[in-house]
Amino acid sequence: MLKELKVDVGNRFKTFRQDKKKAQHILAAELKVHQSTITNIEHGTTFPKLNYLEYFYSKYGLNINWMVTGNGEMYIQDHPSVNAATIGAPHVHYGEPRFEQYGELLNLMQIREVEQIILAKLMECKTLFKDEVKEFISQQKLENKEKEKKASKAKVHK
Repeated sequence: MLKELKVDVGNRFKTFRQDKKKAQHILAAELKVHQSTITNIEHGTTFPKLNYLEYFYSKYGLNINWMVTGNGEMYIQDHPSVNAATIGAPHVHYGEPRFEQYGELLNLMQIREVEQIILAKLMECKTLFKDEVKEFISQQKLENKEKEKKASKAKVHK
């Protein structure tokens, strides 16, 4: 199962690279890695590192969920990064006490084997808790729509 996941992610990584019309060596230079790193990802030998995905999210609006699972669109619609220099991961403030464990996990993910296991376990969790994930995503969309309504009402009242 892990090998299949690596191959699937590698294929999506290649699709993304080709969509951006970048040769492997150009993308490698952009990420400051060897071209063999890109080749290994695309052939399903290794997973792309989290910081690569964060970079692609920031610079290109890449939908990380699509990259990891194949669900959704390749790019996040109306993502501000198209014209922005850089932004962090959305809605996560690692300085807050409830997010301290994420900082530790990000550090652990610098170890290649740990990173691969964490990504595989996340995929398992998504499958096991698909109903809960679906409900969570629906709830998030609802909350975002309500925030947008409040923001537009606030603009009208000014």
